[in-house]
Amino acid sequence: MAWLSPTSISWISLHLVLLLIGIVALDANSYFPQINKPLAEGIGGSLIATGIAGEVLFLYVKMSESVQARLELFTIAGLLKIFPHRSVRIREEYDSRLKVAREVDVVGFGQSSFREDYRDRFLQLSQQAIVRIVLIDPDYPSPTQSFAAIRDREEGNTSGQIKNDVEAFEHTVKNIPGLDKTRFRTRRLRAIPSVSIFRIDDVIFWGPYLIGQQSRNMPTLLVQKGGFLFDRLNQHFEEIWNNDQFSRDSS
Repeated sequence: MAWLSPTSISWISLHLVLLLIGIVALDANSYFPQINKPLAEGIGGSLIATGIAGEVLFLYVKMSESVQARLELFTIAGLLKIFPHRSVRIREEYDSRLKVAREVDVVGFGQSSFREDYRDRFLQLSQQAIVRIVLIDPDYPSPTQSFAAIRDREEGNTSGQIKNDVEAFEHTVKNIPGLDKTRFRTRRLRAIPSVSIFRIDDVIFWGPYLIGQQSRNMPTLLVQKGGFLFDRLNQHFEEIWNNDQFSRDSS
């Protein structure tokens, strides 16, 4: 029975485990007072959201009973391509679109690859497009127990690498002569990034963050405007950008 294939069982079990761990993590502070409560709630909420999303996605796909229905699902979702990596490994996908971009939105941790690859074009981008960059706040919820430090450990980075990347990005933007800072803006995210987002006009490159792997090695999906994935991701970005509870202007 297709519903009970080994792959299906593995998918359901993995996301059920994530959901259960997230529920436990929400109240971890009650059992281990040394754990920062906002940190525990942030991690627990993220795991619960991932677990629920995985189960919902499984059920949604399984409801498509034919190959044709599944192809139609990709169309409805607006899915164009899937890449095994992101950043420099698919740079050509970004380059042609950025040359004519009018709107650029980015959400991530330190965005070191974006800064290194495109800092020489930041001035031009500020003249041709509205650019909004959301970087992780490296001191939230506290300087000693930050989400950035947790991600450093997850990726196997040296301590403080993401913090340095964030500060380097902000320093670069601040010190480019002539850059229009009303059109090229950065904010600091006060939550755990659930996905990486790179929107260029009517397409969005997005993908997950997985433990034990560098962000640049994560799989990336490309979706276009008109599909429900684009709409949901764009709404997600707008909520982060416009809600002071989730982000603040860079200092």
